[in-house]
Amino acid sequence: MVQSGGTDSSKTRKPDSSIKKLRMFGLGLFRSSHNISPWITFLGLIFAGLLPLFVGAGNQNALSQYVIYLIWITLAESWNLIGGYAGLINLGIGAFFSIGCVISSILLNLGVSIVPVMLIAGAVGAILALALTPTFRLRSDYFAIGTLVVPFLLKPLVEFIAKKSNFDVPIGIVLNPTLFYYTGLGMCGITIFGILFLMRSRVGMALRGIGDDEYASSALGVNVLLFKTITLVVSGFIASVAGAYYLGVIGAVNTTIFDNLSFSLFPAFMVIIGGIGTFEGPILGAILFSGVSYGAVVYFQGTSFEVLVFSVMIMFVAVVLPKGIVPTLRRSINKRKNQRVTPESKSD
Repeated sequence: MVQSGGTDSSKTRKPDSSIKKLRMFGLGLFRSSHNISPWITFLGLIFAGLLPLFVGAGNQNALSQYVIYLIWITLAESWNLIGGYAGLINLGIGAFFSIGCVISSILLNLGVSIVPVMLIAGAVGAILALALTPTFRLRSDYFAIGTLVVPFLLKPLVEFIAKKSNFDVPIGIVLNPTLFYYTGLGMCGITIFGILFLMRSRVGMALRGIGDDEYASSALGVNVLLFKTITLVVSGFIASVAGAYYLGVIGAVNTTIFDNLSFSLFPAFMVIIGGIGTFEGPILGAILFSGVSYGAVVYFQGTSFEVLVFSVMIMFVAVVLPKGIVPTLRRSINKRKNQRVTPESKSD
């Protein structure tokens, strides 16, 4: 009897210890808040999929104002993967986004349809990411500065190779607004849940370890260079796909898009506002940031008030919510739970 009881207790201890180990790596898979958020996001995507039905058949062009949210969420997710989870402050994500626009224009003029264009543009972005792996030798702030200059280096290179500076969608191509919206929704959904599944794998565990302490992870046998490369390649692929899709929204770009730091800095700001290294942070930050941007442009046309609003928002979050909205809310919720449990434990 005693032996059987000991055996049962040892069996029950093993899953507990394994769960503790996973929690130590910060996966958070066994916390209810982390399990609920993906379901809420999935329901939100379903609701977004029903949006064309509410807009009406005669007003499908109005969907273009919602497409920009999908692009910013995708870009924020791309930055959060490398900057939030892996701890690599990449300020050159605009280079991947811009090269995606260029590749999209070239392929659309060759008669390729939009979905293959996006995938090919993503592949080019992944190749560009592989070419940038030597920047991993730079540490911390130097890596951020090194990636920041990448878009400015690509601009003259693209102009030299393409022999032009203007890239547009062919005049004869008319993109169906509804199908184009669903394409963007699919891009956004696949990005969100693709990164979620990636972070729940061994790759995600390694990335979190590298983000927390690169040297400790290396000492434990983690191939830091390999996982950094995987992160940069996936992030570059996603950003380039978003850039290819963006050209279909705006219709035409020129090489000055490489000089536009908005596509490099805004995704980082969105993640900082929402919460770095969280599932919900990039989504919430992108929606808030895009909503404020849209409101500022509509109500304060022809002014620089938009920049002022962005600056105030970022300063407010940095001072009041330094960890971002999501981590702050989580901390307050957990604090209230602990306060409720403490009196009960005392009464017992």
